[in-house]
Amino acid sequence: MPGRSADHIIISELDRGVTQMRQSHLTKEWLMKILIDVEDSLLGKALNECETQNVSFDRFVTDALRNAIDELIEAEDKSTVADTVAKAIEAARAILPGNTFHLDDICSPDDWSALNGGERKILGKAFRKAVETGSPAIARHIGRTSGNKAIYERV
Repeated sequence: MPGRSADHIIISELDRGVTQMRQSHLTKEWLMKILIDVEDSLLGKALNECETQNVSFDRFVTDALRNAIDELIEAEDKSTVADTVAKAIEAARAILPGNTFHLDDICSPDDWSALNGGERKILGKAFRKAVETGSPAIARHIGRTSGNKAIYERV
């Protein structure tokens, strides 16, 4: 087609399977075609689910893969956050009663910078629940700064 730029195509071999990657000239997204072996029973389940959901097989597999990857990442995030919450609780216990603090004051700079915005939000909720509902309570939430950072008071 005159005036139309071609898609970029890369063909490679991964683990004895040929893959083809293509970058659309319109969207600039990279798409990959993958050839994989699927057991009959799994294929049957997938095809039945495609029919039930009234979606194409490609759409079903793409969505299933996306959901599986998101679950793995979420599980890793929860593990990272759980470790950071435990460290923050110990640091909060070391603060003298009556003193105020922010969560980023008691987290190590490495732990804090390793978290993205969503993880920090999860961390804040988990930390607040842990310090306020523990027996005895360690700290209480007393407000927020103008920058929306939670303020805690050691009890």
